[in-house]
Amino acid sequence: MIPISLTLSGFLSYREEVTLDFRPFELACIAGANGAGKSSLLDGITWALFGRARKADESLINIHPDTQAARVVFTFYYEGNLYRVIRSNPRGKTSTLEFQIATSGESALPEPENAVWKTLSERAIRETQQRIEETLRLDYETFVNAAFFLQDKADQFTQQTPARRKAILSNILGLGIWEEYRQRTVQRRKGVETDIAGLDGRLQEIAAELDEEPNRRERLANLQHELAELIQRREAQQAVLENIRKVQHTLAEQEKMVATLARQLESARSQLNEGVVRLADREKERGTYAQLLATAEELRARHDAWLADRKTLAAWEETAARFREQEQRRHQPLTQIESERVRLETDIAVLAPQEQNIVDLRARLPVVEKKIEFAQAERDAAESQLALRSELEEKLQTELKRHAEAKAENPRLRTEMMELNERIERLEGTEGPTCPLCGQDLSPEEREKLVAALRAQGTQKGDRFRENLRLLEESEGVVADLKGEISGLGAANQAFQRQTAILAELSQEQKSHQAQLQEWDEKQEPRLHKMRAALESGEYASRARDQLRKIDAELKEIGYDAAEHERIRQQVAAGESSEAEIRQLERAEAALKPLDREISELEAQIERQRNELEGQQQDHDRAAAALAAAQ
Repeated sequence: MIPISLTLSGFLSYREEVTLDFRPFELACIAGANGAGKSSLLDGITWALFGRARKADESLINIHPDTQAARVVFTFYYEGNLYRVIRSNPRGKTSTLEFQIATSGESALPEPENAVWKTLSERAIRETQQRIEETLRLDYETFVNAAFFLQDKADQFTQQTPARRKAILSNILGLGIWEEYRQRTVQRRKGVETDIAGLDGRLQEIAAELDEEPNRRERLANLQHELAELIQRREAQQAVLENIRKVQHTLAEQEKMVATLARQLESARSQLNEGVVRLADREKERGTYAQLLATAEELRARHDAWLADRKTLAAWEETAARFREQEQRRHQPLTQIESERVRLETDIAVLAPQEQNIVDLRARLPVVEKKIEFAQAERDAAESQLALRSELEEKLQTELKRHAEAKAENPRLRTEMMELNERIERLEGTEGPTCPLCGQDLSPEEREKLVAALRAQGTQKGDRFRENLRLLEESEGVVADLKGEISGLGAANQAFQRQTAILAELSQEQKSHQAQLQEWDEKQEPRLHKMRAALESGEYASRARDQLRKIDAELKEIGYDAAEHERIRQQVAAGESSEAEIRQLERAEAALKPLDREISELEAQIERQRNELEGQQQDHDRAAAALAAAQ
């Protein structure tokens, strides 16, 4: 395998696309700093060919966040052909592998830039990888043990087991083809041995068949003699069979004739039955017509009465039409009256709940006023507590200030008293006319005066110091008491705010109730009373009511009686059957004579059919008897 070019993109140290051309040199040494990408070039070759390198999966992709895929293109010359392998590993997606061969037929190395590539890739990556290894007759383990030594693993081949070293050397030297030849030879030998065994068995069968020839010839002669006897017996039976067939044909013809006569007999019986049934129907129909003709006078009288009722009904229909036309005029005033009534009821229905609400408001208003008085009292009490709390907080601040001043003054007084004691001790412990404090001459009297003055200052400061201690001790109790009292009044502010909010809400509710009551008393209540009175007395829509009374008077003059009209209508409806009865009577009168003729014809026809049926029955009986005798 002769490398031609290697292109890396997004692979390990190579973020941008880099192409290494192997053609300008035959031997090279790769040198550079750590991390420069020396090993990445070799990893690119092994990863392109075998999908394996020092790292795996997405760790091969350059760590820069913009890099989305690792891609290596390796072009090499092998056994007179130019090949190209393209392997890509996108981030978060499935890897791809392409195996291609240049289609140029030139013997020299073709230029990859001008080559026309033909794919050798299979459907799956694993199958394509197997195709590459079969073409190279080399896998990754053999490659890294023979042609390419991994870093720190130069002795990897020597560390392999003997069997593994033998397999690697066999793969390198191409000895695997001889193993394939051996397996093919073994398979072919097994096939030849199987064919030979089959031929031997066949030969044994043929020999056994040949040994049976005399017996089979004797059996053949016996069978031929039996065949001749059987042929003679068959010819005799054939003559008997022909005779039987003739008799059978004759019987079949007789059976067909008997069956035909039976069908004709059955058809004649059926026609006779139909004629009898039809005659009975016609006689029944004639009886119905005769019964109908017997009531002819009654039917005609009923029909005449019905015609008279129809005339009366027509007159009532004309009167009713005028009445309905006049009655249509009532719809408009009735609609106006009904609309006014509905309007009044609707307005009353709207105001009725308000009336109930007003009753509730009148009952609720005193309760709200009592709540206002209670909230006012609670707020005044909370306001008094707030004033007391303010006074206590002022006292607390004053006491805390005194406590802080006394606490800050005592360290200074202690220091000054210590200084005074030190000066007194120096004055009392020093003899001589010189003052140990200022270095001037000092008489004993002046020394005593100075010591007395210093002692007086010390006593004054000590008294002040002790007074501060007493004050501090007393102040702590006072502060604790004040804080306790203030803490007890802590809820006063919240109570004051709460009662103020409640008071504002109740005042707003009181004003709202008063406004609603005033609105109701002045406007809505008088309107509600007026509408109820109008509805109860019927004093609404007066113009429509006057119009309705006038129309009712005109209707009364028409004289329409709806009950009588309905009675005549029902009577006409009940008598409509007389029309159909008259039509039936007319049809009966017209059909009676033709029906009598048809009955006479049917009686004659039935008599003829009975005579013919007797003759057909005799023919059938004779044919059936002849058939039974022949059978």
